[in-house]
Amino acid sequence: MAIDIIINATDREMRIAVLEDEGKLSEFWVERPQETLSVGDIYKGVVEKVLPGLNAAFVNIGTYKSGFLSLDDAIFDLSDLVDEETGTKPAFKQQRAALKGGQEIMVQISKEPLGSKGPRLTSYVSFPGRFCVLIPNQGGIGISRKIENREERSRLRKALQPSLPKGSGLIVRTAAVGMDQKALERDVKELVKDWQQVQKQYLRAKAPFRVHAQPPFIISLLNDLASYDIHSIVTDHKNTYNQIAGHLKGTDDGLKKKLLWYREEIPLFEAYQVETQVEKALNRRIWLKSGGYIAIDQTEALTAVDVNSGKFTGKKDAEAMVLKVNLEAAHEIARQVRLRDIGGIIVVDFIDMKYSQHRNRVLQEFTLAVKSDRSKPNVYAISPLGLVEMSRKRIKPSLWQSLTETCPACQGAGRIFTAYTSAQMLERKMLSLKPDIRRRRLAVKAGNLLFDYLSGPGQAILKALNRELKTELRISSDRKMPVNSFKIVNLDDEQEIA
Repeated sequence: MAIDIIINATDREMRIAVLEDEGKLSEFWVERPQETLSVGDIYKGVVEKVLPGLNAAFVNIGTYKSGFLSLDDAIFDLSDLVDEETGTKPAFKQQRAALKGGQEIMVQISKEPLGSKGPRLTSYVSFPGRFCVLIPNQGGIGISRKIENREERSRLRKALQPSLPKGSGLIVRTAAVGMDQKALERDVKELVKDWQQVQKQYLRAKAPFRVHAQPPFIISLLNDLASYDIHSIVTDHKNTYNQIAGHLKGTDDGLKKKLLWYREEIPLFEAYQVETQVEKALNRRIWLKSGGYIAIDQTEALTAVDVNSGKFTGKKDAEAMVLKVNLEAAHEIARQVRLRDIGGIIVVDFIDMKYSQHRNRVLQEFTLAVKSDRSKPNVYAISPLGLVEMSRKRIKPSLWQSLTETCPACQGAGRIFTAYTSAQMLERKMLSLKPDIRRRRLAVKAGNLLFDYLSGPGQAILKALNRELKTELRISSDRKMPVNSFKIVNLDDEQEIA
């Protein structure tokens, strides 16, 4: 499947879109200079405390939140590898460090901070390149499971054996297929140089300190997508164009020819219809071509996806209609999960189906649809309640977290108190403070909706309070406040009472 990589960048932000299937948006990232934590960055950290009950430790790496280090952290994600000799998953030895508070340790960020959680750390560092991944202090060569041809696997192993650094291991990426020995050796040489530089920095640095920063995100992404059929790379930013061109020069001259600098008047994302697709990806409800729709509700740990028939009623066969909507929804859900970068547990409630063969077909289609997801989600059988569960690993904040924030009015609930309810809350609060505020000069600062209500239909509430408290309340609107909230202020000393 051919893909197009579209990059809209300024000095303040870079937005990267991956398009496939006739311009359909499948992956999207936002990178900002102020967000300095990156997966793959290596630090000289200091162990703050060890928690035996959690089998973990918190490590100070010099950021606003300490990192979380599991004592059983994996060396690498081995789900895509097979052993070079037996064809089975490699049995790399796990080690548990006897950590103590105050101890200095080399750690690498394996997962960026999400919400209130700090970054996830690993003590087994790795260096991903274009064709290989270097794993210091681990022996052997692992081959990507996606490389199925035995002759090619054997060729790659022989080609890399002379370049294998002593005491280190290599993982051969899918992009290495067909590459000559010189290109592979050059890739390994660059990775070894990075590792040597990290060791020198680690010895010289005073903890906590970042001893290695990952290459710019767009370069890492191009390395990850190297095995894809890239039709074009288009950017409207001259510096980004030069950066990518410099990276590809000598390593992939064929791909370099597909790099374009966009200089038309129509904004790049509008020309490729990316802007509207990103806006739709933030909607709760996604309409399907059949007239049905899916509704996506996210929390920090779980996402619920509901499939509905919507406007689609079919002509005669209701079961055929249900099957059609569910099949279409299966592909759209797989795309939306990947596009929004939703992680954790995902529960899908397809429309109920009578026949087991229909349920099996929908499950099969859904399983096939998620195979294009580089995060490799796991899809489980339909539960007795008719739900399909899947789990997906996410290492970056989702699209929802990157582009949105909690509503100050509803605090993420999706609903707010009515103006009438808020006015009653104000009345009860002031009456409860009656002994302390009676005969004082008071003001009520209110959000826009509550202010409009108290200035109109709710005036009787203020008049009743004036009589009861023997005072004269002043009311004003504060646009910075949530729309139905209030503050009670003592005008004599400008102190907030409630």
